[in-house]
Amino acid sequence: MARDEPQINLRIPAELKERLEQASTQSKRSLTAEVVARLEESFASEGAGTARIDDRTLDMFADNVAGKVVKALDEREKRRSKR
Repeated sequence: MARDEPQINLRIPAELKERLEQASTQSKRSLTAEVVARLEESFASEGAGTARIDDRTLDMFADNVAGKVVKALDEREKRRSKR
């Protein structure tokens, strides 16, 4: 990052800072470059019409769908066995 770029100061939870530092080490970027890349990615995904779903929400959705599929298959099997 160029020294003449605007700067911001912000407070973030210590755990988040640690995660960003680990990610920046893995990606071989500075902490600033890591934060900028992640922010740019979040804005890019907004325009792409893609929603991000956290793992917990995705698991709940998958469980719900799986339950409905099992129920539908059970009902189908019951109808077949009555024939």
